[in-house]
Amino acid sequence: MSTSASLPRTPVPPTPPPPPRPRSNILSIVLLSVGLIVLICVLTVWAGLRFLAHGVRINVSDEGAAKKAVSINTPFGGIQVNKSSDVSEAALGLPVYPKAARLHDDSSASVSLGLPGDAALHVAAAKYQTADSIEKVKAFYQDRIGKEVTNYKEKDREGKTVFEIKVGDDVKVVALKDQFDGTRIELVHISAGGGEAD
Repeated sequence: MSTSASLPRTPVPPTPPPPPRPRSNILSIVLLSVGLIVLICVLTVWAGLRFLAHGVRINVSDEGAAKKAVSINTPFGGIQVNKSSDVSEAALGLPVYPKAARLHDDSSASVSLGLPGDAALHVAAAKYQTADSIEKVKAFYQDRIGKEVTNYKEKDREGKTVFEIKVGDDVKVVALKDQFDGTRIELVHISAGGGEAD
C-alpha cells in the first residue's frame, strides 16, 4: 500500500496586495518651487519700481515759445534737454555764418546725458538759414575750420555738403544744403566726458 495517499492539502491563503506606495512628492516640490520663484520676481519688480518712483525727478520749465527745458534725474544719472533759441556758438564749438538767421524749429536744442560716475554725453544742435549761395557759405567754413576737418563729403545721400571734425570723443559737424532761397546750415557738436555743452 502506498503511503502517499492524497492527504488533504491545507489551503494556502491568498497573498495580500502590496501596501500602497507613498505618493510621489515631486509634483508638490515643483509647484512649490515655481510659486516661490514667481513670488521672488514679483517682490523684486515691486521693490525696483518703488526705488525708481522715489528716485526719479522730472522737471519741466517753459519760458515762452523760444525756450523750453526738461530734466530727468535718476539714481543712475540724468538727462537735460533744452529746446532753446540761444544755443551759443561756444556750445556748438563752431563758427556761425555771419549773415545766417537762426531757424526756430524742434530740431534745435542742447542735450546733456549724465551717466554714473563722471561719464557724460553732450549734444548741441542748431539750424540757420542764409540767402547767400552754398559756394559762398562753403568757402567761409573752409577758411574757418578747413585745417581741422577730418572728413569731408561734397554731397551725401541727402545732397548736403558735410564738414566733420573728430578729435577723440569730440565730434563737430557742419552740414550745408543748397535751397532755392539760399543755404541751410546745420551745426552739431557731440562731446563725451565731463565738460558741459551750454
